[in-house]
Amino acid sequence: TQSLLTGRHRVRRLMGLEHDAWDELAGELHTAAVPLDELHDPKRLWSLGSSDPVELKAEIARLRAELGTYRTALSRPFPVAVLHWPEQELRELLTAYPELTEEYVDRTTHLDRLEASLRDLHATGTPNLGIVTGTVPSYEAFAASEAASPSDPGLLPQYATTLAARGRAIPWPPSRTAACWCGSGVAYGGCHGV
Repeated sequence: TQSLLTGRHRVRRLMGLEHDAWDELAGELHTAAVPLDELHDPKRLWSLGSSDPVELKAEIARLRAELGTYRTALSRPFPVAVLHWPEQELRELLTAYPELTEEYVDRTTHLDRLEASLRDLHATGTPNLGIVTGTVPSYEAFAASEAASPSDPGLLPQYATTLAARGRAIPWPPSRTAACWCGSGVAYGGCHGV
């Protein structure tokens, strides 16, 4: 989403359009030392063809600052995530791939095992835990991309890791007053956080 807002900001700046709320949001989300307005300044873009050493050194410094920001963002580790299937998705998954019934049994068992796994990981000191939510179409597409069968239980951890790497994980544990990760609508403290 941030890259979309940044690209939109650049295009609007080059077109000479006034900032709108989305441009302001792009500026707020931008964390580099050089502000977006300066990075997307049409005059600066024309100076890229310059042979003036002062302008070129300034541009190199700006680009290094921007690159440093991207490197920092890319170096953040993604969470160790466990895979959660919402009720309807789990039903559809087990209907389509009954071989996975041993892995998930039923919804209650799935939710209890998921919370227990997270608590065990937390107890061993594993940092940065999260939960990713699976969907059957996404899982089937992932299986196809891996040239594997969706009925293979060994594929499930890879799917969870891929979702986490794409930024789809929600942090665990939630606060006791936040909605529970299971989708019950009950606060975590009164649901799986008991």
